[in-house]
Amino acid sequence: MGKNDDLETARNILKNAVEMNIGKEIILKISQKIDKYVLDYYVINRNVDKREEDMDSV
Repeated sequence: MGKNDDLETARNILKNAVEMNIGKEIILKISQKIDKYVLDYYVINRNVDKREEDMDSV
C-alpha cells in the first residue's frame, strides 16, 4: 500500500470517526497519523524534486 493509499484510508477513517461522534482522543490520534502521512509524502516528494533539479543542471 502506497503513501497516497495510506493517506486516503486515514482520511476516510477520520471522516467516519467524526460522523460517528467518536471520542476526541481517538480523533486526535487519527488526525496525528494523517499529519505524519502528509509530512512523509512531502519529504519524499521534496527529495524527488531536488534530484530532478540536480539532473537538470548536468
